[in-house]
Amino acid sequence: MTTVLLADRDGRALGPLEDKTVPALLPLRGAPLLERALEALVSAGVRSALVVVGPRGPEIEKRFGKGIRWGIALEYVRRAEDETTGAVLRRLEHRLDGETLVLRGDAAIEGAFGEFLRRSATSEEPVVAALSGERLLGMWRVRPEALKKLEIPREPADESWVREKGHAPLDVDLDLAPLDSLTRWSALDRGDGTAALSPRAAVSKGARLSGGSTVAEEAAVLGKAALDGVSVLPRTVVPDGVSLRGAAVAQNLVVDPVSGATSLLTDLLPPAGTPRGAGFGSRLAGLVLFLLSLPLWPVAFAWSFVANAGRPTRPYAFAGNGATPGTRAAVKTFRFETAIPVFRDLPLLLAVLGGTLALAGVAPLAPEEEAGAGAATWAEARRQAPVGLLARSRMVVPASAPGEVARVVDAFDARRGCRGLLPLGLSTFLSARAWTAPKGWNPDELPEAQG
Repeated sequence: MTTVLLADRDGRALGPLEDKTVPALLPLRGAPLLERALEALVSAGVRSALVVVGPRGPEIEKRFGKGIRWGIALEYVRRAEDETTGAVLRRLEHRLDGETLVLRGDAAIEGAFGEFLRRSATSEEPVVAALSGERLLGMWRVRPEALKKLEIPREPADESWVREKGHAPLDVDLDLAPLDSLTRWSALDRGDGTAALSPRAAVSKGARLSGGSTVAEEAAVLGKAALDGVSVLPRTVVPDGVSLRGAAVAQNLVVDPVSGATSLLTDLLPPAGTPRGAGFGSRLAGLVLFLLSLPLWPVAFAWSFVANAGRPTRPYAFAGNGATPGTRAAVKTFRFETAIPVFRDLPLLLAVLGGTLALAGVAPLAPEEEAGAGAATWAEARRQAPVGLLARSRMVVPASAPGEVARVVDAFDARRGCRGLLPLGLSTFLSARAWTAPKGWNPDELPEAQG
């Protein structure tokens, strides 16, 4: 018997979140739907599966790899844009061994996998389709002779999502319905009203999460943010002091899952104030740090020299602080050629001494990025704060997040003031983040508990 796990839906059912994710990667109580499906398969005794992917297939493959982490062997099959599910299965016929289990892995129906596998095993019908009452769930058991004319619907939100004539019904006697809308997902994500966090999420001790709020992997909630019934999607950061209720947040986009209305996190920015400059105190602190850092310079040089075949430095240009607060000027300097943040950024202390870089502020951008950063009104808010060596966005935003997320954090810091950056910088300096190269997610690595 072969298990085919369907993870090829596009994001149409997710409304305004369509461009941000697809159902297979959509987090539910902090974990992607497809991950929950894999765990359910393993619990049901399945140890291998063919995974059919469609839009954003490479992201799905990168996230789940070969399945080693979950104890299941995964192989991926790309569905062509206009290819039906039946056509995909017929293309795979030479790889299907006897009966085939076809299960939607992106519809939040994994709670019925085990029951369907058990109860359908004795059926002699060519195709058995799982139901909950009159509702098609998204699970089929297919005998080899039925593949030739088999057609299976893909999208639970479409009119085509009905049991095909000739498919024997099997009611799993469970109160389930496939995820077919943003509203349905939001209700499931609220769960029993308790907060749920991914192990790979970062939530400040001062943050308040209530109403079943969830925070997905590679997402962060900073400072004293208050979330009530809010879903924070991957690669998103909720800035300090932000208060949200009954919403889904993806990067800078805020969506009401019931009405579909959208807004931006940056709509919550505090009023504009007077631009602030670096000041003499910043240079003085930079001088102290420079003197304290002198023992690290030869180490950083030697490390970079060896690691990069005799090329220890590389040119670096950024838009630094201009002559007056709120202005920017192009600065050319260098960095050590290493992925270790502390070693790499040592030369930037020279810019702090020169006043073109403050000790604390918003993150420096390349001159061309700075020139285009003011296209949106909220992005222009960054200019109210100096460009700094220590920037919250550089220390808390996940490396996988798009650049927009760091700009959002910078905009809030610029308007609220860059409070707490020195203690945060010190704690970061003493952490692994400052002394090791960023390590990405490896799906083919056993969890720590097993390794």
